Amino acid sequence: MLRGSCFYLRHPKKEEIPQLIHLLNDLDARGPWLPTELMLPGQLEKRFEEQHSSKENMEYFLIIGDDEQILGRVFHFKTVPYFQSREIGYSLFSTAFHGKGIMSEAVALLTRYLFETTLLNRLEIHMEAGNTGSEKVAINNGFQFEGIAHGAGYNRGRFVDVRMYALLRSEWEALQST
Repeated sequence: MLRGSCFYLRHPKKEEIPQLIHLLNDLDARGPWLPTELMLPGQLEKRFEEQHSSKENMEYFLIIGDDEQILGRVFHFKTVPYFQSREIGYSLFSTAFHGKGIMSEAVALLTRYLFETTLLNRLEIHMEAGNTGSEKVAINNGFQFEGIAHGAGYNRGRFVDVRMYALLRSEWEALQST
């Protein structure tokens, strides 16, 4: 468990999978930046089981409030086999928690965990262009803008540009010493 100021991060429990499926398929909670494709419950259950058997390609954490409510999720996954890096993804399940710094802190906890427990040298965060909330999370954690992948994403019936941010281990270490 990774402890934050008013929440903690932990792996999902098997009995929480039905609640997670409901939260992940709540289109209102996704907001305008996440795809509207509904996820099949059986496939989600299978994906969670696979993710618990190995951390090699993906690791998934729930953001749990002090009242034990599931606030959101944060995860990391391998993007391409020849990079010594991971991409970080995240979402909050309720707009009531947006703008309170919870996701910036959750990403900071995950970043520290990854750099202190793995040999990773690079972390990435990608977001749809225009998603200023997600961009603030990256910037607040020291990630540097690297460029735009034009038309690389597909969301709500249209191709979208994706903004790419990255943080190297040496950059993170320098931030820790200040």
